Amino acid sequence: MAVEVTADGGPTLEARDRMRQQDLPLEARFTPDFTDHDAAEGEPEDGSGIAWFWEQFGKAFTDVEREDIETIATPTKVITISTLAGTHTGEWMGHAPTGRRFTGIRNVQVIGFRDGRASERWGSTDQLGILQQLGLA
Repeated sequence: MAVEVTADGGPTLEARDRMRQQDLPLEARFTPDFTDHDAAEGEPEDGSGIAWFWEQFGKAFTDVEREDIETIATPTKVITISTLAGTHTGEWMGHAPTGRRFTGIRNVQVIGFRDGRASERWGSTDQLGILQQLGLA
C-alpha cells in the first residue's frame, strides 16, 4: 500500500482511523454539519447515514476485507483507493444472502476533516460489480 502524507497530514490520518471506529459515538467521529455528497438512496446525508451504511454492509458481508491501495492525507482530506472483497451472508439491498463471494471491487473515498472529525464525504463503490459477482444482476 502506498501512503502519501503531506505536511501536517498525520492528524488527518488519525481522524480517519477514529472515524472508522464504530464503537465510538457519532459525535466523536463526525461534525454536526457533516455532509455526505454521495449518500446512498434513502440514506441521511449526515454522519449517521454513512455510519449506518458501513454497519449494514458489515452485516451483509461479515468477512468483508478492504485492501487500501493508495492513501493520500492532507491537513484537510484523506483520499483512499481500495479494493473490497466479502461473502454475502446477510441481506443486502433487498437481496437474501447468496453465500457467494465478491472480490476486487474498487472503492474510492474522499473524506474532508475539520477539528479532528469527518466533515464531508465523496465516494464511489462498484455496487453493480458486487451484484454481478453475486449473481444478482
